[in-house]
Amino acid sequence: MWKKSYLALCLAAPLVWANNPKPQPSTETQNVATINLADWEKGWKQAQQFEQQTRLMQRNNFLQLEGLLKASEQQKHLSPNILALVQQLQMTLVGYPLYEDAQWALVRAKIKANILTDEELQQFIAQYPNIAKRNQLAQRPFETLYQQQKWAELLAYGRTVSATSVLNQCRLFSAQFQLLAEQLQINPEAAQANQTAEPNSEEMSKLLTKFDQFWQGNNPENNDFWLMPSNVEPNYWKTNGQLPSECAGIEAYWRDQNLRTPEKIKQKAVNFFHLEAKQGLANLLTQTQDPELQTWLTVVQALQNNPNSLQNFIENQPLTAENKRIVLAVFPKWINTLSEQMPNPSFALYQQWADKWQLSADEIRDWKIGFISRLFDHSDPSFQLWRDTQLKELKADNLTERRLRMAIWQQSDLKPWLALLSEEGKNKAEWRYWQAKTLPKEQQQKVLATLAKERGFYPMLAAEQLEQAYQVEMPTVAPLTDLQKSQWKQPLERIAELRELNRMAQAKTAWIELLQVVDFEEKLAISQFALEQNWYDLAVEGTIQAKAWDYIPLRLPNAYADWFAMNLQGKPITQTFAMAIARQESAWNPQARSHADAIGLMQMLPSTASNTAKGNELIYTGERDLIEPFRNIMLGTTHLAELNEKYPQNRILIASAYNAGTSRVTRWLERAGGRLAMDEFIASIPFLETRGYVQNVVTYDYYYQLLQGVEKRRMFNPEEIERKY
Repeated sequence: MWKKSYLALCLAAPLVWANNPKPQPSTETQNVATINLADWEKGWKQAQQFEQQTRLMQRNNFLQLEGLLKASEQQKHLSPNILALVQQLQMTLVGYPLYEDAQWALVRAKIKANILTDEELQQFIAQYPNIAKRNQLAQRPFETLYQQQKWAELLAYGRTVSATSVLNQCRLFSAQFQLLAEQLQINPEAAQANQTAEPNSEEMSKLLTKFDQFWQGNNPENNDFWLMPSNVEPNYWKTNGQLPSECAGIEAYWRDQNLRTPEKIKQKAVNFFHLEAKQGLANLLTQTQDPELQTWLTVVQALQNNPNSLQNFIENQPLTAENKRIVLAVFPKWINTLSEQMPNPSFALYQQWADKWQLSADEIRDWKIGFISRLFDHSDPSFQLWRDTQLKELKADNLTERRLRMAIWQQSDLKPWLALLSEEGKNKAEWRYWQAKTLPKEQQQKVLATLAKERGFYPMLAAEQLEQAYQVEMPTVAPLTDLQKSQWKQPLERIAELRELNRMAQAKTAWIELLQVVDFEEKLAISQFALEQNWYDLAVEGTIQAKAWDYIPLRLPNAYADWFAMNLQGKPITQTFAMAIARQESAWNPQARSHADAIGLMQMLPSTASNTAKGNELIYTGERDLIEPFRNIMLGTTHLAELNEKYPQNRILIASAYNAGTSRVTRWLERAGGRLAMDEFIASIPFLETRGYVQNVVTYDYYYQLLQGVEKRRMFNPEEIERKY
């Protein structure tokens, strides 16, 4: 039976069977009932077959329609013949879950061919608001009205729909400038030739003031519709050196009114410096005629390109508001250029800089935090004494926690550092655990007993310390009601069809859009429905959107369990551990890809996958294999078995190596020197990501043991607890 047919049955109104006691029917009545039931079953099967055939036909027609329109988009031409075929195909798609996608494909093709009417656009926006919002269709009239030079209509539209791009903001500025210029009969060329000032009006002065603020990167006061460029497009200046040409007219007039002053140029240069807008800074330099300003911009540009020149800037530039902002912006980058084991580390030089530039106490504090963070592990004894003294004054939780981890792997007293934590820091499960370890046994057990009632790694570790089973509450989820199934039938069927076509990214977008319009309980019910359809990644995403951290069965679906079992035959890796790795790596998204190019359920690097396949006589033909769940599981579980050979039955080290690599694990073990207990080693893993990774994987493993009904459950293996790291 089709998965889609099952979905249709789930979404349809269920049959309700009455169970009231009735008189015993005669044999003849029973025979008639049997015949009627057989007829009903036959009719039901025929209806299902027809539904399947209709869905197949619609799917094929949708793909044909989509193909025609994509080709038309590329050609920027939609011929009458193709349009006629598309319309015929459209007629067959009524009731198809992706009907709106077909409509959108047609609108896109018409936009590219420049034949979409305003009426058609507004009708589509009204009918499909999610698609319109996702693709910013409401922004299109800005371009259309601007090209048609309908200035008044453009301004009126801008008051009802916010311009969400710098380009459209410039179109609004240009439209109002054009209207006012016509009223004032402005002729810039004639004014320049006769060396006369252009006429101005109160309205024009207000407009120029707003543009002035816009040009500088500030939100215009009392604005009708203008926003600063970094608000409408945060990354605009990272890829653009100047405002769009649509702003050229008003910008030229604004400049001719002598409103482009050196002070404003400096202010904009500082903004560009903060935004790392190198092209924008370069353009300011080329457009500036003032020699003194050119010299300053050249120095600023050199500093932006090379933070190492900060010392030269500090020693040679005067104390001004602009220069101080630049110094504050570049200092963290300067600090990161320092060697972590630089000779004779001292903050004295930076204190001199701070005095010269009149830094506030908070600004000096930020500098000290940055400096200490960079050189935290420096071996110089004098620096270490100064660092520890400063930590007690700064009371910055991020540095205090780092010092706590150092104390843990050094096995020194934790109490002075625990006392420095903020109340928020002290309430973290991790530091409550370590606080308990500093207490007398009776008090320690009370704290651990309270902690063991919570959810997470340290509560589980507390239970282990108390030598008791770790129990975690798993609240249940109410299923979708018939009304809810009816209410969300269309979006759920659309998601199902997108997944059938392997359009996982689109399906996830549609899923998130649905989750955003429902309340907490409804999010849970919909996520439970996703789990029933084997949409494992969407069920997990549902708990993330709902922040439903206590709903462990939804957070940890029993995904691909049969395939894990097959691939783990004969391997010394438990199924719950392998599944915990996959859950942590990809949240069960088979198409997940990391910034490091790890791919698929178990986030295999192509190089690791290739080596694993070669070393174990498995098949690997390229990256596409890693998107296939079965092959990804095959290679991922085999790699876990390889790591188990190096670290037998030690999930702490296996997970660390899976995440950070065996070479780093070797270094961490060398630093530990065979002195540390398991909890001490985990807490002293220097990478935040790896530390959290290990804790999550071990916890998920135990949760999966609970969910899968494993009889002999273990929170930790003897090889993990008994080892000295």
